[in-house]
Amino acid sequence: MVSRDALAARLFHASVQVITSEQELVQMDAENGGLMVEVASAVSAAVAASDGSIKDLFEDVARAVARIEGRGSSVAFWSAWFDGLAEAAPNEDEADFEDLRAMFDEAFADVSHALASGLCDVAPTDVLAVACVAVAECDDELDGFDAAADASEEALSATPDVVALSLVRFLRGMSQA
Repeated sequence: MVSRDALAARLFHASVQVITSEQELVQMDAENGGLMVEVASAVSAAVAASDGSIKDLFEDVARAVARIEGRGSSVAFWSAWFDGLAEAAPNEDEADFEDLRAMFDEAFADVSHALASGLCDVAPTDVLAVACVAVAECDDELDGFDAAADASEEALSATPDVVALSLVRFLRGMSQA
């Protein structure tokens, strides 16, 4: 089981990983790299302001990211991912591993739909797919977060995409308790 507060801490660490990668992200793609830092900053602020259940936490994050929507496919990816996580999040203060798997599955489904609609790009979706498969193959949430981060790092080597790199940094941060 993972508590709401532990998930909030993981989201905060994930945001910090992206924010501290700003120089690398901006060097890769000035506009979208800065936008990834803006997304991570919105996530961090939403986590700090959120209270309530795990569902409330992820809904708050999804709303914060949606506020910067309309700025291209890079934000559309994050918006779809957080919407999916929120849709499947339990309305409780704790989540078991099956809840987390369901959250990742729903998030991937939402991102895949956004990709099919032409709203987001293939590279970060491919990295997320690999991370979701890694989560599905694990036995508990701690292994799941680590496996998602490890798998996403391996998948990133195939693409020099700033959104995919931001996702990798984010997932690495989520593996930190």
